[in-house]
Amino acid sequence: MRGKLPHPGSLVAFALLALVAGGFVALAAIGGERPTLLSIGPYLWRVLAFSIVQAALSTLLSLALGLALALALARRRFPGRGMVLALLGTTMVIPTIVAVFAVFAVYGRSGWAAEIAALLGWNNSFSIFGYPGILIAHVFLNGPFVARILLDALSLVPAEHWRLASAFGFSPAHVFRHLDWPVLRAELPGLAGLVFLLCFKSFAIVLALGGGPSRSTLEVAIYEALKIDLDFGRAAWLSLIQLAICLTLTGVLNWAFTRPPTAHTVRGLIRRPDARSGALQLLDAVILTAAALFIAPLAFSLLSGLNDIPDVVDADLLRAFATSMTIAVIAAMIACLLALALASAARRWRVTLRSPRVAAFYDFLPNTLLAVPPFALTAGLFLILRRFVDPSAAGIILLPLINGLAAMPFAYRSLAPRLLTAEERYGRVAASLGVIGANKLMIMDWPLIRRPLGAAFALAMALSFGDFGIIALFGGQDLVTLPYLLFERLGSYRLDEAAAIGLFIVLVAFTLAHMSGRLSHAGD
Repeated sequence: MRGKLPHPGSLVAFALLALVAGGFVALAAIGGERPTLLSIGPYLWRVLAFSIVQAALSTLLSLALGLALALALARRRFPGRGMVLALLGTTMVIPTIVAVFAVFAVYGRSGWAAEIAALLGWNNSFSIFGYPGILIAHVFLNGPFVARILLDALSLVPAEHWRLASAFGFSPAHVFRHLDWPVLRAELPGLAGLVFLLCFKSFAIVLALGGGPSRSTLEVAIYEALKIDLDFGRAAWLSLIQLAICLTLTGVLNWAFTRPPTAHTVRGLIRRPDARSGALQLLDAVILTAAALFIAPLAFSLLSGLNDIPDVVDADLLRAFATSMTIAVIAAMIACLLALALASAARRWRVTLRSPRVAAFYDFLPNTLLAVPPFALTAGLFLILRRFVDPSAAGIILLPLINGLAAMPFAYRSLAPRLLTAEERYGRVAASLGVIGANKLMIMDWPLIRRPLGAAFALAMALSFGDFGIIALFGGQDLVTLPYLLFERLGSYRLDEAAAIGLFIVLVAFTLAHMSGRLSHAGD
């Protein structure tokens, strides 16, 4: 009888599909006027056009900055290069609401750029609202991320290739064509799709910097339909459209750009033959200077709140911190447990049952959660949950659940390869000894997944701790997180307090992400 029990991963997969389907059905079935595509056509096309245009522009600019910066850093060795790489890593964990504050602090009406323009006697008519602010924030968050990924990929070119390039006297053009471009060509399509997906679903940045209803993404439009207009029918329509677009893009990326890990030789730093080119030295200097002028002010603007931290440490901040940490811990537990169950099921189908197609379904399922509109799912689950619990308590239940689901794909990527490695190394021995179930997890898997699990837990906490998404629906006097507190301070233009709160959020998120990185590398 025990052998007939369904695998926990199968139960988790069924529960996730039921959860998403149930949320959308509940949202679509709510009473009220049913809008049609014809009735919301002009509004839909305006929102959809802006979503696509701003995401496309953000993606192009992020890729351009990341590509240029990665090549320049790959060619150059200079004092402080390690600090530059650390700064690139820091921007990757900055929450979006903190990036909004950075844009205000540097390019706002009373920001650093306005003060410099006033000192120089220039007429400053620049407005950050609309495309300028949105693009600045998106490129600030995604450009360094792209640069870091591409730089890591370029570092995997075998040392033997560089020695041959030097021996044959490759010109800079030959180096780019035969060594750099094959690596970049393999990485850029997947990166472009991921950045586009993130910008297409952008919420906090567009909500704060959009400048009005004419500058809304689908995510913001769904939020406005739920929070402001209470138009559940319109929210359901918009959610299904966004789900279709994002799910299609996710499926294409998963099918076209999923590759097995590439083996590489361990080597020290290799001097590239194109590093001696005078023209490239000048070009790289221009690129590094331009990138520093763009990224550094936004990153270091967060330090402006250092002196104000003692002034904002009060009962409200401590309560918001405790709420954020509680939600982050629960969300990380949810993310890691779900990822572990799904990864175990994928391993079972791939290795034991010899069915790679079914295993691919379990691999793809976490990525589909990136395509699900979180506001629509939350609203649907709220409509179900309010029948069983006090509606005022729904927020504290749904916040960690939705944040955990959002972090689960990242936890899955950390755990799935380790479980597969454990099976390949010790699976036959465990099967011959009859080690199954929880015993197999503790004896065979735990030594290999212990550190990656800790890394996934810390990263999931960092993602949840700085998230300003679902809290926008439920935030209020009784439920305040640190990102929500920061949004309130920005809304009332209390920028000194916002700077201190933003710095506090970044310090905690960066500490958690740093712990994740150390644990992940220690597990290699």
